[in-house]
Amino acid sequence: MKKVINKLEGCPRWDNCSINICPIDPEAVLKDRLLEEEYCPFTIKKKGKSQKGIRTLATDSVLEIIPESNIKMLNKRNQKRWYTLRQKDATR
Repeated sequence: MKKVINKLEGCPRWDNCSINICPIDPEAVLKDRLLEEEYCPFTIKKKGKSQKGIRTLATDSVLEIIPESNIKMLNKRNQKRWYTLRQKDATR
């Protein structure tokens, strides 16, 4: 569990985040989101009026710690960048 917390703390939004289902959490796909809960900005597929100004692009450091099992949670731009980072790592 401590290993998961250390990974979650690697997110730049950690100090101010109140999202229950985090794409960094390896068990996130096992959890259900309540209707009133907000989405992680890195997973938002399309911004609504209430989300204006939310940065939906995750940093490379965040994408590097997201487990492969949670990639489908991310928005398309972050998914594409996640795969690009993995390809770069594989060629090293």
